[in-house]
Amino acid sequence: MPGTQRNWLWILLAVAGVIGLFVLLTLSVRPGGGEISPPPPDPSTEVDSDQVIFRREVAEDRRSLFDGVLYYQPPEAVDVGDTLEFPARLMATGNGAPPESVPGTVVARRTLRVGGVQKAYLSEPGKDVEIELLGSPTGTIAVPGDEVEWRWNLTPRKPGRYTLKLVVETYRGDSDVLLARTSPPIDIALSARNTWSYRVTSAQNWLIGFAALIAALTTLGAAFRKPLAAAFGRLPGSWRKKDQQQP
Repeated sequence: MPGTQRNWLWILLAVAGVIGLFVLLTLSVRPGGGEISPPPPDPSTEVDSDQVIFRREVAEDRRSLFDGVLYYQPPEAVDVGDTLEFPARLMATGNGAPPESVPGTVVARRTLRVGGVQKAYLSEPGKDVEIELLGSPTGTIAVPGDEVEWRWNLTPRKPGRYTLKLVVETYRGDSDVLLARTSPPIDIALSARNTWSYRVTSAQNWLIGFAALIAALTTLGAAFRKPLAAAFGRLPGSWRKKDQQQP
């Protein structure tokens, strides 16, 4: 009996092995008879891969930027209503030190990283200074030593002291990919002097406004005179007699 049991055990093991091999072959073969092909690539995986490459390229472009120096002569005081031209120049130094021949006021280099398509924007938050850009807002810096110059016409509308905001941006090639921006903006001080002509014009405008207000009030009173008279005419007799007795 022990020998017979061992024989049956070997037979069962052999049958189990055959069945397992059959199942394995069945799972590795498609119903049509061919092998199972690998799944198609996931489109989302490809998009993520492109994004990773794009971010790596942008980061590399930012690391390859140069130190830049923005220099300008602070604008002189100007009479209100007059126009003053304000130039500013941007130079790529490359070695972290501004050239000794740079005129004007040198702005901190920590906010200026250049080396691509450069754009500059000048604004006045209160909108009391008219700012007109002369020429194109863009320029190109490719190697250390390259320069870009911008010019604006400044016309203050009111007397006072103003703080203009200058922002310089660096873009990757001709794209809209921003690589660097001055942050916070560079402050440009501008002083506008008062003039007699501005005082006379302001006084004239004040008188015209005051006269317009008086005319409006007169017209409004004339429009309501008849309705008010009719309303008083409907008052009780005692009120009307008191009103008639008054000299």
